[in-house]
Amino acid sequence: MTALALPALDGRTPLGFLAALGMLRLVDRYTTHIPRLAWSTSDAVAVLHDAHPDVDALVADLVTVVTGIPDGAVLPGLPDDFPPLRGAPARMRFSRPALREFVEDVVTAGDHEAEFWLASLVTDLAVDASGNGAISLFAAPSGQQSMRSMLQFPLEFVRSRPEVLREALTGWRRYPGVSGEYLDHRVLFDAVDAADGKSAERGVPGATWLALMAYPLLLTTGTGTRSSGGGGQVTSTGWQDLGSREDRWRLVYPLWSAPLDIHAVQALLSHEILGRAAPGSPPPGADLLSVFRICHAHRRKIPGRTFAGVLTPTEAPPVRRRRTSRGARR
Repeated sequence: MTALALPALDGRTPLGFLAALGMLRLVDRYTTHIPRLAWSTSDAVAVLHDAHPDVDALVADLVTVVTGIPDGAVLPGLPDDFPPLRGAPARMRFSRPALREFVEDVVTAGDHEAEFWLASLVTDLAVDASGNGAISLFAAPSGQQSMRSMLQFPLEFVRSRPEVLREALTGWRRYPGVSGEYLDHRVLFDAVDAADGKSAERGVPGATWLALMAYPLLLTTGTGTRSSGGGGQVTSTGWQDLGSREDRWRLVYPLWSAPLDIHAVQALLSHEILGRAAPGSPPPGADLLSVFRICHAHRRKIPGRTFAGVLTPTEAPPVRRRRTSRGARR
């Protein structure tokens, strides 16, 4: 048995949490290991159990997954036409009849991997303002961004610089022009905050790609409540409607200490004990599931922008300070 702590994957941030889930899924799906995931009760970082003895071995397997994606494709284990290449389907904006037809084609082809991705990215149990099948609450497309480009650009960066996968696990480095797919609240840099004095988005490409690979674990569906556009209200695993006018939707997720395999993780993320759970200390009974912390995040709007916003923790995690040679903190 092994227990490999990954210091850059801080579960108190949405990007760190989702990147750990993506890593777990890739190791489970594309290696011979049967991995389990837990979180450190001391500093909330991800701990990978029953898999790799060190970071080098883990990174090597993740790089193998990346290099195994064929040219022109954007997802491991899938052909180059998923998501579709162009038009509204590339944005996963299907009418309900068109979505059902597309799903039938995927099911008929026997492509189970595509089925998992479809169940995560889009649903016909809720509709958007245009009456099309609603997309995942984890996606926040900006401008003309499509689901395909959401997956393509992080992959291209990781392909060209595979060392960012190590950075994703051990120490984040930010790169200009990387949006982080708006899963990372620290992606926004004003000119006054940037070392080069230039306002730009600066994301963590390796962690972003790993986070996207978690999506098949996070289902999108409808609540069954009728909305003004017809159909149910869209929701995705972990998202809760708090009913308030502002900051209505929250991503609510747990950190747990017992190593769990991928199936147990999925069950926990949908457990009823998380319903209306406040951030911080877990509700009564959660200790039986080894949950030691409840985390909340929400979409923070960007002034002048019309998309859903940046996924932001409702409680800022503490800043880690590195020790000097004399043991003092900086």
